[in-house]
Amino acid sequence: MIKIFFYLFSFFTIFLILIVNPSKNNVNNFNYQSKILNFRSNQLFLQKLIAFNVVIFFLLIIIFLL
Repeated sequence: MIKIFFYLFSFFTIFLILIVNPSKNNVNNFNYQSKILNFRSNQLFLQKLIAFNVVIFFLLIIIFLL
């Protein structure tokens, strides 16, 4: 059961990191993504969500090793 949560949090964290990471070299691509997903208003929330997922990920690793 813990393995399922471990995998879910790891995939969800990777997915969020890939979505939030803006490309500095391609500004037009970021503007396009920003219009679609409205990152400007949600970026802080998504960063907090990523931090929460990373903490849960490490806690699940510790629980899994015990």
